[in-house]
Amino acid sequence: MYEREFYDVLTNNERMIWSDRPNRTIHLLKGLPMFIIGMIWGAIDIGILVAIGREAPLFFLGPFMLLHMMPFWIGTGNMIRLFLNYENVYFAYTDKRVIIRSGLWGIDYKSISLDSITDIEVNVNPLENTRGLGTLIINDNYIGHGDNRRRVMNKLYGISNPYEIYKNLKKISLDLRSDINYPNELRPENNPGYNTKYKG
Repeated sequence: MYEREFYDVLTNNERMIWSDRPNRTIHLLKGLPMFIIGMIWGAIDIGILVAIGREAPLFFLGPFMLLHMMPFWIGTGNMIRLFLNYENVYFAYTDKRVIIRSGLWGIDYKSISLDSITDIEVNVNPLENTRGLGTLIINDNYIGHGDNRRRVMNKLYGISNPYEIYKNLKKISLDLRSDINYPNELRPENNPGYNTKYKG
């Protein structure tokens, strides 16, 4: 249990239930597609540079190639960022919320209240499957309109026992929403609408 890593944001009456960190390989592989594209782009640009290097003036060629190799710089920089920020990435849930800890230069925290969780998905890619790992996606949503829409996801990736965590989070979030919407004092002893068997 990584309680010490969340000490700064836990409240006095908050109880840690689970915590984990992503598998290092899964974490680094997040940047692999961009890294591969950057490497291919960089190799092509270096080939062009060698082919025309003697004919083009350096004051033009230097700045042009620095800009033209931007995919290479972005892919390489992203892999370095993932490598450096791994030590700060942890996931947890308490009796009140899910907490995602990350950051490169400083520590960042993101919280999702358990009573606001409406959707949870479990995704297990082939590599995660070989290691008994998986990814939870919580409250994914789209922001923006038209062509500017983009998907925003809260991901707990590369974690152990993803199905167990999924079931526990679903149960706790449902219990919490039920407590808020139907306090104990207002619950009837007999609720004919609960566990109703629907007939088609």
